[in-house]
Amino acid sequence: MTVEHELIARSLDGDGRAFSSLVSPHLPMLYRIAARTCGNRVLAEDAVQEALTIAYTSLGRYQPGSSLKAFLAAIAVQRAQTLLRSERRRKKTEDRADDTRREPEPAELVETERLAQRLRQALADLPAKRQRVVMLRLDAGLSYAEIASALSTSESSARVLVHLALKQLKQLVDEEEIE
Repeated sequence: MTVEHELIARSLDGDGRAFSSLVSPHLPMLYRIAARTCGNRVLAEDAVQEALTIAYTSLGRYQPGSSLKAFLAAIAVQRAQTLLRSERRRKKTEDRADDTRREPEPAELVETERLAQRLRQALADLPAKRQRVVMLRLDAGLSYAEIASALSTSESSARVLVHLALKQLKQLVDEEEIE
């Protein structure tokens, strides 16, 4: 049995030091592949780390007699490409978000504040139980079942209360807007 086969056998038995000894000679090559694929040092380091984790967990699929170097390189290239695609998607999403963000105009800020005041007043005008269900639904993000449990009522009653409260809020805000 060669040293490589012995290290693989010990690695498969969970010996982390054996795995480290097995892959250490290949680390510079893995990093070069990942860096060339990603074009980014930090992303390349992440790709190598993930590739090593994948190699460790999938070492049982390695065919003895074939090139361990090729086995590891294939995993590193795949992880680097996956991370690069992910990074590009993230960057594109960020860029789109940056494009849509703009400072609101003063008139928009004033109108937003007026609407917030109307909503606060309309909420204060609701009956206490409807106020609670609206806050539990909208502010706390509770489900109807959770609202029902919190208020010791049925889920269908919670649904009706939320519906009526939202309907009344809309009506109160619309009425004030007309005035």
